[in-house]
Amino acid sequence: MSLLEDIVSGDGLSSLHGIIWVGLGVWALIGTFFYIPAKRKQDKINELEAVWPDVLADLAEELRAGMGVESALDAIASGRNDRMGKFLREAVKRMRDDGFGMAMRDFAKQTESPMIIRIVSILNVALGSSGSFATTLENISEEFWEIYMLRKERITKTQSTANFILWGGAVICPILLGLIVSVFGSGKAGSFELNVDLSLLNQSLFFYMMVLGAGGVWMQSVILQTTKTAIWRMPMYMFIATTTLLLALRISIV
Repeated sequence: MSLLEDIVSGDGLSSLHGIIWVGLGVWALIGTFFYIPAKRKQDKINELEAVWPDVLADLAEELRAGMGVESALDAIASGRNDRMGKFLREAVKRMRDDGFGMAMRDFAKQTESPMIIRIVSILNVALGSSGSFATTLENISEEFWEIYMLRKERITKTQSTANFILWGGAVICPILLGLIVSVFGSGKAGSFELNVDLSLLNQSLFFYMMVLGAGGVWMQSVILQTTKTAIWRMPMYMFIATTTLLLALRISIV
């Protein structure tokens, strides 16, 4: 417990705050355990969505050249060595037994992308209608690509602001507030003696850092549309914020 008592040593901070800090650390480890696979899953979905417009455009081009749907998908799948190509090859195999609609529905579920699932549903309806399937594919491809590029551009423009909010709440604010409190609560400032009771302030700052760390995660997640993983990242940054504050409170000018 000596290390714990050494870290949680600010005025007004007791063993209860130490227990809460340790609890945050354990919670952060659990959150990291769930966050890593969730992030990997989302990265794989983003990878599939990035190439999906190209697949639709290639499919429309092959259909206009006179190929059948199954042959066109087979040609596109054979030309791709990524995960999209692997999923398309599996869909073509199912298509021979189950038909286009069922095979593409299974393909869409396998990608786990809500956007791809919606588009496949539209394609199944378009294939059964009297309109041109190739024209529908081209229109969807263009619209999807515009949406994807607009989202990418928005994230690129706002990412630096979102990251500043996150790290400002988890690191910068705890350092600044902890430094101010530790300097003016150290008992001396040059030749001046200071006798200030900062117990209540330190206790309030400790819990405020928890709120600030969690708030920074959710604000960044809303801006970058990564709220699916925010619940797992939240304890990590709450722990970082409180740890940074506790270390900053140990700074002394004496």
